[in-house]
Amino acid sequence: MGTAQNDRAEYRPVLEIAGLSYVIGGRTLFNGLSLSLGAGESIAVTGPSGSGKSTLLSCVLGLIKPDGGTVAVTGTSVTGLRPARLARLRAQSIGMVFQFGELLPELSPLDNVCLAALLARGGQGRAARERAQQLLDELGVPRAETSQELSGGERQRTAVARALINEPALLLADEPTGALDSESRDKTAELLFNLPQQYSCGLLVVTHDPRIAARADRTLHLTAGTLESSAVRGGR
Repeated sequence: MGTAQNDRAEYRPVLEIAGLSYVIGGRTLFNGLSLSLGAGESIAVTGPSGSGKSTLLSCVLGLIKPDGGTVAVTGTSVTGLRPARLARLRAQSIGMVFQFGELLPELSPLDNVCLAALLARGGQGRAARERAQQLLDELGVPRAETSQELSGGERQRTAVARALINEPALLLADEPTGALDSESRDKTAELLFNLPQQYSCGLLVVTHDPRIAARADRTLHLTAGTLESSAVRGGR
């Protein structure tokens, strides 16, 4: 199966990074780094600890302001946005999956997902709850009174549902399988890398695990402040 990147006539970028530079503590993390990610496409970024993989995601989210270069999500420049507009862009256009899920354990899976919709849209009531429950059912999350009753894999699937609830154009995942056992890791990875085609979004995953990275349409290695192509996946 070809990717959106292979067919330029249909290529619709959801993330564009150009000439990114960032120096911290006298150490250069990014040196003219560039990246383009299209709807329906997945990219995995690998690299050793401390190479700047998570910092890259923070730049995309606007949590860190780079020293130079541009970051654009769905055509909107992230750098220089005022806090209110940046928060709105993050809530409505970006979904984030963290390594440990970052759920509120005292809330049910349904309420965790609904909360993301509430914060982004100002509340959608019954429609939001129906959409959230549909996502949880599709992802195989059992109904529970609190999220702490779930297994590690179930919590990550809840986190994926939360990331999808606002129908983002861009999904980010930071070591999303790093805290899971091997069986849950493989199931979660399969789920994640099916999302771009299923929901017509772009997926950017940072990971140290080559088995996870190999599932992506493209694998890029962060080295010496730039991204180098490691592999292109032949198909799903």
